[in-house]
Amino acid sequence: MHCGPPQRSEDFGIATTPEIDPMRVNPVVDLFSFLTGPLYSEPGFMVILYWLVALAAFTIAVIAAQRLPHQFDGLHIGRFIIRFIVGSMWWQQALWKYPTDLGGLRYWTEQMAQHAAFEAHGAFVRDVILPNFTPIGIGVFFIEIAIGVSLMIGLLTRLSAFCGALFIANLWLGLYRVDSEWPWSYFFLILLLLLFSAEAYGRSLGCDALVRGDPAIRRRFPDFLLRFT
Repeated sequence: MHCGPPQRSEDFGIATTPEIDPMRVNPVVDLFSFLTGPLYSEPGFMVILYWLVALAAFTIAVIAAQRLPHQFDGLHIGRFIIRFIVGSMWWQQALWKYPTDLGGLRYWTEQMAQHAAFEAHGAFVRDVILPNFTPIGIGVFFIEIAIGVSLMIGLLTRLSAFCGALFIANLWLGLYRVDSEWPWSYFFLILLLLLFSAEAYGRSLGCDALVRGDPAIRRRFPDFLLRFT
């Protein structure tokens, strides 16, 4: 999850200071745009993939409610809804980092090199990340998509939420001194994801609930992964 694609100067071919994203109209219009896509330069099949993952998430929730009757209550339904929405946000924020156009991600990575809270962090970004930016940028896209999918379907949620918190911590400290950012918004996200991990939100109408509650599924699940469910 990242800040958003910067505005671009077509005349000079450089990234300029980010402004309000042109897609941002109001929550209703923006939600419709996300659900029908594409939003940025990502291919159209990413919209289809999102709907397939969303369908899988709701199917898993229904199965969990049927097999584990105690799951069908306000607490578990509420946790499922929150987890699904946050997972969808991870998916949406990965779209502008699609590997065919990494310019926006590179811009923010360069901002981290210049404005990190700690010099060692900025030096690491400048000397290690930026020289190897393309493979790392591609990896960032797929990791963020994986975190989004994991949260949406509730699979290995403790692990994905913790990894997400680490991702956001990198942004919190890396963009701490950027004037256009309010760094404590990232801190709020870190706390939310740590809550997901500590409280095992995937056990609410998710795959993790089925792994924990259905003996037949649990027997087939690798033991070393159980701690992450």
